[in-house]
Amino acid sequence: MTDRELGPTTANSSRTAHCSSHAAGHGVHPTRVLLCDTSPDDAWTPVVVMGAVGDVLTVACGAELRRYRNHDTGRLVDLVDTTGPDALLNERYGLLFLRTWPQDAASVFSLQPADQPPHPCS
Repeated sequence: MTDRELGPTTANSSRTAHCSSHAAGHGVHPTRVLLCDTSPDDAWTPVVVMGAVGDVLTVACGAELRRYRNHDTGRLVDLVDTTGPDALLNERYGLLFLRTWPQDAASVFSLQPADQPPHPCS
């Protein structure tokens, strides 16, 4: 059973979350994206986006399933439906890059491990 079968995802891309926080799982800070460019190869992990339930996203890293919080999973899942599930996770900075990066700057998402309490919006 996939996460998509467990229940609906959050709001679709026309209802994006409005929050000015750059904490993990919220908005992407442009400096963090630039810093990813200098990350060593072992900081990058190919993943497959499996789906989301509420604000928790599931990705597959090989045979391992990982869960992360994201403030905008509805938009993320909508983009994955359009671009495909293959993505790159920068584990050093906690950013998920979908296939349309760098042509689409909005295809980068900040992640927070789901076992950590969520950061409040600001």
